[in-house]
Amino acid sequence: MSGRNEGKTILITGGGGFLGARLAELILAKDPKAAILLTDIDRSPRVDALAGRVEFIRADISDPGICRDLVGPHTGTVYHLASLVSGGAEKDFEAGLRANLFATIHLLEACRLRAEKPVFVFTSSIATFGGRNLPDEVDDYTYQHPQNSYGAAKVAGEQLLNDYSRKGFLDGRGVRLPAIIVRDVANTALSGYASNMIREPLAGKDYLCPVGEEMRIPLMGIATATRLLHALGTMDGALLGDYRSLNGRGISPSAGEIAAAVAACAPPERPLGSIAFRRDPEVERVVAAWPRVMHGKRAEALGLPGDRGIEAVIREYLAGLG
Repeated sequence: MSGRNEGKTILITGGGGFLGARLAELILAKDPKAAILLTDIDRSPRVDALAGRVEFIRADISDPGICRDLVGPHTGTVYHLASLVSGGAEKDFEAGLRANLFATIHLLEACRLRAEKPVFVFTSSIATFGGRNLPDEVDDYTYQHPQNSYGAAKVAGEQLLNDYSRKGFLDGRGVRLPAIIVRDVANTALSGYASNMIREPLAGKDYLCPVGEEMRIPLMGIATATRLLHALGTMDGALLGDYRSLNGRGISPSAGEIAAAVAACAPPERPLGSIAFRRDPEVERVVAAWPRVMHGKRAEALGLPGDRGIEAVIREYLAGLG
């Protein structure tokens, strides 16, 4: 970690999630003595795999008192990854508010009340972009006009991150992540088809993709995402200036191109399931409101990690399967 936070506790919310657990693994690989506190609303098997190396607390961070307890005097960095993703937040508006907005506010407030201000890394989303005038390609300065409740809460979080950093309450860094692949299990994210159409066929299972072959959204491999978050947490926050969030450097293969890459990368000894396409109007309605390409020029200028292409991500996933 950065010098001023050396030896401090690292808090990861959503620590039982796909991204949170992998981030903890990366931090421990770089510093086996790192003090990591994971918190999530439920304990998952991902946490069990980290047993003895991290502390885990089951907690609902939509409770302000719990947030004040979690952000203790020895907390040096907060990675706020917990959320209720797009599909879940659309179906349950109140649950989305609690998970995506209120929890963020309560964590920010817990940091503000600390005498020594921590680094605060916030995960925003591609879903912050939208609207009828949305261009196919967006950059760090494209106007954000989300067409889903998840994205709206993330825009609010970005603005609060700017303001809390401006006031010196914390040292904020945010990133708008593309859809992260390849998830180990399915979740309620409507972008999840991109993971599913890699994971399922490579496990020998047929998969029915709910979007057309031409559908294209920004994606990022899990290994790149964890490296990016770690880099944000350890860099000099002053390099971000007064605009504390930036775009992640995603790739944008179409669903058809993902299917072709799966077929090209599949080992000959591995049974390969089929991929078929059947449009789901509800999934396509939300996903089609997102940009097709997300440029990350600020991230690139800062030397932050990015992916090389969809085949490289698939091969990395296969290597992880052993």
